[in-house]
Amino acid sequence: MSSTAPEASTAGPPHGPKLTPYFFILFGMSAGLACIIVLLAELRDQLGFSEMGIGLAIGSGFAAAFVASLVMAPHADRGRAPSMLRAGLLLGIVGMVLLALGHELWHYMVGRAVFGFAMGTAGPAARRTVIVADPANLGRNIGRLGAWDVGGFVAGPMIAAGLNMIGGFRLTFWVMAAAMALLLPTAFRAQPDTAARDLERRGLKGLMRIRRLNGAFFVVSAYFVFFGTFESVWVLEMDSRGATSTMLAIGLSLAALPIPLFSPLGGSLAQRYGARRWAIGSLGTITIVVVFYGIVPGVAALVAITMTHSVLEGFGFPAAPMLVSAAVPADRQASAQGLMSAVELASGAVSAVAAAWIYAAYGDTVVWVATAISMATLLAIGAILTRPEDRQLVRPGVPSDPTRRPFQ
Repeated sequence: MSSTAPEASTAGPPHGPKLTPYFFILFGMSAGLACIIVLLAELRDQLGFSEMGIGLAIGSGFAAAFVASLVMAPHADRGRAPSMLRAGLLLGIVGMVLLALGHELWHYMVGRAVFGFAMGTAGPAARRTVIVADPANLGRNIGRLGAWDVGGFVAGPMIAAGLNMIGGFRLTFWVMAAAMALLLPTAFRAQPDTAARDLERRGLKGLMRIRRLNGAFFVVSAYFVFFGTFESVWVLEMDSRGATSTMLAIGLSLAALPIPLFSPLGGSLAQRYGARRWAIGSLGTITIVVVFYGIVPGVAALVAITMTHSVLEGFGFPAAPMLVSAAVPADRQASAQGLMSAVELASGAVSAVAAAWIYAAYGDTVVWVATAISMATLLAIGAILTRPEDRQLVRPGVPSDPTRRPFQ
């Protein structure tokens, strides 16, 4: 099987759980989230929402997921990851139903918040299980999880475009709710991992005192400053350039397609050559590319620069959760990943609201340059904090401390 395609099963130690349910559930929920994003312009046009209103709806989802990541993630370290996966899926279905029924802005803020809480509940549970299932293939498995996650983001816009043409945005939300309900039997087949658990119920206590973990969070934040801007501005910018809803869906799917294709290979390469080095190199290059979002003219050029970015993203992004994983022991993985999710979401929420305001006031060039500067600053801080204390690089293929190596 190709190393650049997401796989539905992962061979781990004899005691490791099957990863299929975790992959499938995140795929379905990501597809639902993508449907919400691609229909933002439709909601604005049909219901009269402003750009700031759209930003607030997006921000409510980030905020709810932020809370869920902090409150729910530690439970996965206590053996409750399968229950969290099921709860997240059920909440996601409820969120979709609320979006299908909504008419006012606050309806969509609530629906987006419920769906955000669902993502914040299921995400850390899936990451914990994937990380501890087979440590020898940590990079590859994180890449596969990312491939399925982003794969849903690729499929969602195409689904939304087709359903929106047939019956409007409400039909899209109803169908996605039904499709997610069909995944419930898969969710109930999820099994817990047998790695070390947080029997002392420490949760998040003490994690923020780990220097290299804080550094990894700065790197993660740099990624999600971009994602917040992208979610808030990209669809509106495509719409302002004359893209139809079909063109939006096709463009978003094409733009995201390289990520699931290259994430498994990117994770493997990050584990081989060092996640710190891999993250800094890839994200540094991405930061330069981000500037061009506000420079290139027309719809086709914007899609092309987004696809270029996505190729780099596919190779580079698995390194970020690997940095987080390497900073904590097995019994703190979900708590650390949950805290990472909170950092992601806080960064994305602030960026989404700020980007909506900057875009409305100053236009696309200013918002993308401001995003690139923010990313570069966060990456520089992260690079300093994750640097090994002895500053000695570990060469590929040379046996070394597996906890230390990802920081090279």
